Amino acid sequence: MSSVPPAPPATARRQSPFQTLVGYQIVQDDAGLVLTLPIRDDLLNVQGVIHGGVALTLLDAVGGRALMGRTIPSTGQTILSSVTATLTTDFIGAVSSGVLFACATPDHIGKTLAYVSLRLTHGTVDGPVIARGLATYRIYTKPLGPPG
Repeated sequence: MSSVPPAPPATARRQSPFQTLVGYQIVQDDAGLVLTLPIRDDLLNVQGVIHGGVALTLLDAVGGRALMGRTIPSTGQTILSSVTATLTTDFIGAVSSGVLFACATPDHIGKTLAYVSLRLTHGTVDGPVIARGLATYRIYTKPLGPPG
């Protein structure tokens, strides 16, 4: 028996100003919630490959987004916001072109914390793994930001 309820449709989620700045898109496919980001020159480091901060951004964003709208099993309440408590990342590969895909799998949702496995791939959702991570999010049943 899983302690992680299914995710709501991605269409119920809005775009943040940070998402606009970075340029990633949120899509829903057979794999679930996926963030995509075409690699641009301004996302490369001095060695000409994707900057580690871009990888961390995508992993963190997909992990938090994957929790939104889910139900907390012990209370039946809906998760409306989250804050990253920890994010551990392994960088596995380096790329300089193409498209990145970020996926998240909630492993456990408790009363106040959720644990999520993260994966960043290149080319397709099932493509070569560029980075992977484990994150813990503090979850809330109310919005944290201003209304709107």
